[in-house]
Amino acid sequence: MRTVVQLAITIAATMASMASAQTWVSTATKGIGPSLKGAHELGALSSSTPMHLVVGLKVQNAASIQPTLRRMLTPGDPLYGTSYTVAQFAAQFAPTAARVQAVEDYLSSYGFKNLTVSDNRLLIEADATAGQAMAAFNTALASFTLNGKTIFANTMDAQVPAALSSTVLAVLGLNNISALHPDIFKYTDPCTAPACPTPDPSNEEYGAQQYQIAYDAAEPGATPTSTALKQKVATGSLTKIGIITEGDLGAVSPKAPNGPGLPSASSTGVIHDLYLYEQLYKLPGVNVYMEYAGIASPDTSGADEWDLDTQTSTGIAQQVKDLYLYIATSLTDSDIGLAVNKAVTDNKVKAFNMSFGECEFFPYLDGAMLLDDELFGEAALQGMTPFASADDNGSACPVLPTNGVPLSGPPSVSYPASSPYVISVGGTNLLTNANFTYDYEIAWEGGGGGVSGFETAPFWQSYTGSGTLPIVPSAEAGQRGVPDVAMCAGGTGLAICSANIFVGGATELVGGTSLSSPLSVGSWARIETSHANKLGFAGPLIYQLANGGPTPSSPYFNDVTLGANGYGVALPGYDYTTGLGSWDIYVVNKQIPSTYPH
Repeated sequence: MRTVVQLAITIAATMASMASAQTWVSTATKGIGPSLKGAHELGALSSSTPMHLVVGLKVQNAASIQPTLRRMLTPGDPLYGTSYTVAQFAAQFAPTAARVQAVEDYLSSYGFKNLTVSDNRLLIEADATAGQAMAAFNTALASFTLNGKTIFANTMDAQVPAALSSTVLAVLGLNNISALHPDIFKYTDPCTAPACPTPDPSNEEYGAQQYQIAYDAAEPGATPTSTALKQKVATGSLTKIGIITEGDLGAVSPKAPNGPGLPSASSTGVIHDLYLYEQLYKLPGVNVYMEYAGIASPDTSGADEWDLDTQTSTGIAQQVKDLYLYIATSLTDSDIGLAVNKAVTDNKVKAFNMSFGECEFFPYLDGAMLLDDELFGEAALQGMTPFASADDNGSACPVLPTNGVPLSGPPSVSYPASSPYVISVGGTNLLTNANFTYDYEIAWEGGGGGVSGFETAPFWQSYTGSGTLPIVPSAEAGQRGVPDVAMCAGGTGLAICSANIFVGGATELVGGTSLSSPLSVGSWARIETSHANKLGFAGPLIYQLANGGPTPSSPYFNDVTLGANGYGVALPGYDYTTGLGSWDIYVVNKQIPSTYPH
C-alpha cells in the first residue's frame, strides 16, 4: 500500500511540474469576469459543475477569404459565378485533420467526453466539468450575481499549450451569460382577427400584402386590405430561407413534430401562429424544417420574436420554397454559434435571419466574434447571405435592463450586425399613401448604427460607384460601417408601420429592427428567386447599386434623408442610421447587372 501511495504522490508531483513548465498561449477568449459591470462575485465555481464547451478552431489562409470572394465576382476568373460547397471550403480554409486530431487528443487527455467535430472542421463540441475545463485551459471560473441571476464566467484568459496555439482560436461555454437580446418592440393597441388588419388613415398597421405594396413588390389591391395582389416581382417560391432561433417553437403537427411539413390547425406554438398568419393573409403554406443545434429547451420567452421572424419574412416574400428554423438551446454566444454553424454547414438556405444582438465588445472578449466571423465568411463563400438586426438602441448598443431605449446603452454598435459578412438592417418609420404605396421614410430613432470599434470594412464598402470616395466614409479608415440597409421598424411610442402578427394565437402589433431584418430576408428571397438563386452573397451586389462622394446617392434603394438615431443622421447616399436605404424590390431587382454572376 505504501508503494502505491508513493507512486501516486510521484505522479501528481510530476504532473504539477509539467503544468508549471508548460508554455501557455492565450486564445481569443479573454477573462470576462472583471469586465462584468454591476456583477458581484460569489467565489470559485464548483469544480464538479458540468459544462458543454465549443472549441473554435482557426481558419487557415484567413486573409484569402475576401480575395476569394472577389474572384467569384470577377469576369474571366475561373471562380467567377461559382460558390463553394462545405467540403470545398474545408479543403481550402479548415485546419488539417491532423491538427484537429491533436486538439481532440488534448481534450481527451483531460477527461473531456462526447467530442464532436463539425463538418467544416471549425468547431469541436465536448462535455467536461468545470475542474477539467480550468485545468485544460489554464483558467479560473467564478460565480457571480448579475441582474438578479446567478451566472458563471472565466476570470482569466482561456489558454492552450503553445503547440496548439496555431489551431485553437477560442473556447466558448466558459460563461453562461445570455448577452444576446432580441430587438423587438410590442405596442399597446392590438387588433383582433378577423377584422385585423383594419388600417386607420395613418396606415400604422401592416400585414403581408401591405408590406409587399409599400416596398414595390406588388401592385395595390382593389381595397387597402386586399390579399389578392398582382405581383410586380417573382415571389420567393424558389428560395429557401432560414432563421436562427432559440427555445421551444412548438411542433408542425403531431405526425411530424420536427418537420418537414406545413403548419396546420394541429400545429403548436410558433408554428401554429405561422399557420394562423398564413390563413389570415391567404398566403401559400410553407414547409417548415426544425433543425436543433443542441439540447432542446422548454424556453418560450422568445416566442414573440420567432413569431415575428417567421411570419414577416415569408409574408413579404408571399411564398418561399422552404423555411428552416435553426434552434439554439439558449441565447448565449456559445449556443447561438452552434445554431449559426448548423445553418452554414447544412448549406441549404440562400439567406438566414438573426433578430438579436449584443454590444460588440462582449463577443470580442469571449472570442465569439472571431469564431462567428469565420462562419459568416464561409456562408458568403457558399453563396449564402446572413441578415441581422442593427439593434433598437439607436447609436448605442443593447444592455439590460434598458435594452430597446434609444441611446440608453454604451455608444457602440451591435454584433452580429457589425460582422463584415452580415447584412446589417437598420430601422425606419415608413409612411405610405392610402393604398399603401410608398410615400417616404424617416430614420427611426431606435435603429442601430455607427462605426464598429472592432470589425474592419469589407472591400465592397470601399466601392465608389460614379463617385471618387468610398460609399461608406469609415471604409477609408478601414472601419466597418453599420447598417447596410434599413426597413420598417416602427417607432418609440408610435405604432408606425408595425406588423400585425400572431403571438400565442392572438394578434399583436410589434416592431423594431427585429421586424426590419426579416423583411429584408423576405425581400432578398424574391430577388434570388428572380435570378434562379445564383446571386450569391448580397454584400458586394448591393453596394454596386450605390455611389460614393463627393455627391453620394442610393439611386435604386429608397434613399432615406430624414431623421437620426443619435450619432447617425439620415443623408443622401449611405449613412449610419439607414445605410443605403430601404429595398425598392422591383427597382433593385431590375437594376442588377446582366454581367453579375448567374
